[in-house]
Amino acid sequence: MSPRWKDDGYVAPEGTRVALRVHDDACVSGFVQKSNVEERANGPYPETGCFEPPHGP
Repeated sequence: MSPRWKDDGYVAPEGTRVALRVHDDACVSGFVQKSNVEERANGPYPETGCFEPPHGP
């Protein structure tokens, strides 16, 4: 999981992210944590493949 700012520093939440390219123009990505689960179908990103690029400030 991507680190997040909390209190006075970055912490990495427990969990894992996965992404699979299932076709030239299709991906399945998601994450699993103790508190929740998410999955989605999307196309590949030029910068990061099947993972969604991080958002800028």
